[in-house]
Amino acid sequence: LLVSKELGKHLLEVEDLLQKHGLLEADISAQTERVHALNAAALKFSELEGYQPCDPQIICNRVNHVQTCLEELQELAAKRRKELEDSRQLWTFFQEMEEAEAWIREKEQILAAKGCGRDLSSVLSLTSKHKTMLGELGKRRALLHQTMKKGEKILARKSFSSVGVQEKMREVCLRWKKLEEVTGLHQQRLEEALSFFQFSAETDDLVAWLQDAYRIVSSDDFGHDDYSSQALLRKHRAVVDEVEKHRAAVLSLRKQLALLAPDHRQGVDIQIRVVEVEQLYGEVAEVAVLRTQWLQDALAVYRMFSEVHACEVWVDEKEQWLERMEVPEEL
Repeated sequence: LLVSKELGKHLLEVEDLLQKHGLLEADISAQTERVHALNAAALKFSELEGYQPCDPQIICNRVNHVQTCLEELQELAAKRRKELEDSRQLWTFFQEMEEAEAWIREKEQILAAKGCGRDLSSVLSLTSKHKTMLGELGKRRALLHQTMKKGEKILARKSFSSVGVQEKMREVCLRWKKLEEVTGLHQQRLEEALSFFQFSAETDDLVAWLQDAYRIVSSDDFGHDDYSSQALLRKHRAVVDEVEKHRAAVLSLRKQLALLAPDHRQGVDIQIRVVEVEQLYGEVAEVAVLRTQWLQDALAVYRMFSEVHACEVWVDEKEQWLERMEVPEEL
């Protein structure tokens, strides 16, 4: 049993062999106590004085032989234990490497099937999932590093059982490197898509604001008197200030577009969108200037009407005074 060369062909078989070897070691331990007891009892016959049932030398030789056989058995057991432990380390290494390969294949399939989203919401969701996967990648990298150290220790022993270890380490390292490259590329594509959809969302918000601003500045309500015209002019000037504040955002669109990935910035739709925003802003600014002038003109007209009315009241008062005045007959 102890000189067997059977070291197992997979981890479960090695574990079974180790369990059986443990039982054998326990049996040897039990027999060791028995041998020691028997040897001690036998040596007493070699120390008898007078009558001796057997030649003392034969007894000593026999005791030494049994002791030597026991020690050889213990050495064989220790050697067998070492070989089985080495075999377990080897198959544990291979099993961990197979688990690592399976994990890598799974992530490769996930990354191959993943897109980059169709809108800002889906990109944010994919980015969150990708961050989770990066965390898993870091944990798996640490586990793989530990397994690689085990492989290096197996190779350092230069035992016959280390066949294929070097090849397996090289193969898994290459696959891991490729996975990290694919993960990095996918992260880059997600970041590019995120920048594009954020740009698109900001552009849409800007367009919506400009459309609302256009409806406000193109209003044909100029007031019905001096007071209402002044109130409208104050509100309009506040809108004009907001339009001016948005000028920088409109002017920066082309710079932001230039920072996008080539696949995104070279799209015809997004370029047309930027031109439309610039044109819409120009129309809003132009109509805002016109409305400012129209409100000022309306205010001037209502002020003139107010002054004319005051003159009319003054003239009426003077006419009534003159009509009622009695001319004296002497100076």
